[in-house]
Amino acid sequence: MHLIDNLLQIRIASAKSFPLLLITSLLSACVLQDLDEDLEHARQDYGYFKGRITGAENSANIQFLFVRDDGGDELVEKVRTIRYDETFYVLVVRAEYTVVAFEDANGDFVYQPGEPTARLRNPVVNWFSDLQANEPVDPDVLSLQEIELSADTILDREYDLSHHAVQDLTKGTANFLRIITWDEESFSDENVQLGMWQPIAFEEDVGFGLCVLEEFDPAKNSIVLVHGINDSPRVFRELAEAIPDNYQLLLFHYPSSFPLNYTSYVLDEGLDELIQRYDIPQIDVIAHSMGGLVSKGMIYQADSLVTDRLRIFVSIASPFGGHSAAAHGIRWAPVIAPVWWAMTPGSPYLQKIASVDLSEGPDHHLIYTYSHETGGERKDDDGVVSVESQLDESAQAGATAVYGFADNHTGVMRNDEALLLVATILGE
Repeated sequence: MHLIDNLLQIRIASAKSFPLLLITSLLSACVLQDLDEDLEHARQDYGYFKGRITGAENSANIQFLFVRDDGGDELVEKVRTIRYDETFYVLVVRAEYTVVAFEDANGDFVYQPGEPTARLRNPVVNWFSDLQANEPVDPDVLSLQEIELSADTILDREYDLSHHAVQDLTKGTANFLRIITWDEESFSDENVQLGMWQPIAFEEDVGFGLCVLEEFDPAKNSIVLVHGINDSPRVFRELAEAIPDNYQLLLFHYPSSFPLNYTSYVLDEGLDELIQRYDIPQIDVIAHSMGGLVSKGMIYQADSLVTDRLRIFVSIASPFGGHSAAAHGIRWAPVIAPVWWAMTPGSPYLQKIASVDLSEGPDHHLIYTYSHETGGERKDDDGVVSVESQLDESAQAGATAVYGFADNHTGVMRNDEALLLVATILGE
């Protein structure tokens, strides 16, 4: 199962022909209950902070911390390395917080007296319980809080963040550049389903990840692999064998039901921190299915620190025009998976990423699939995503090249010709 219609199976007829009762019967009661309980947990216990730092013009090294009182001691819950005037997001558990920010002038991730700072008790958090139930939690439309740095503010303790990774990429052991194998437990089918139907539970138990297969080497060129909905980085296992040895792989792992605004933001934050810490010279991105939407969302919000290093973007069977099953699910399903809002054709998220101009880079190589089996006859879809969606005009307009394969949605990831093509693109 790799996309919404694998579960809803409703694209074969109009919405009028599929009353709520039928769609409910196509989704198991357990899955719906899991999703409903998970979203209720989110409403009760989570919220987004949306902020912007002022008072440190042109600084690209501002450290932002969410700090919680832990029996008289300050416990750093979340860390962000952000830029002046950048809008940023933080997903937080319900508690009383103090936010701390300082301009890290020398880039050592440590606060020194004299660096402009800010400290604010009880920041404004957009708690999910305050938002309308079953409506999209779009981080872009939440209330924003501006925090002004001042040289007159002096923090009363040292903050050493040199060993902190991006907090949304850390859960238990560090998922930021953690060395793993393809048999990693977090990639299991059970955890894939957790990320689809219990995304908050996934975030708590597994967490977002930007992992590596061997110790990270800043001198090597990096390729970021971004999987699609209801999937894991394992989808790239065969492709990885075709990639030249002079590349190192970064495996981005995320709960696929999370809002795409936030998932793409976390990917951007991970790459931003990677560059700030190691000054890596080049990044390529290979994305499958919905991973293409996540990747393009990352490009949309990234600044020149990241985009100047992005060389190649390869999308494989990505629904740039959205998926009709998401729209049907929003209309008819009794519980709505958050990701469906962005996947609906014409959604604000799809409109946003459609505006991305890739004519100046990275080079976008668009691979689409148009059959239900390897070498099969031409169809209007690949068994999961329509050809029309894959070849959305906005995606073609910015593409360096477009390639079609007579294969299905996942078969292309094992297609020898497609694997050779990707290796050739990387070599060029």
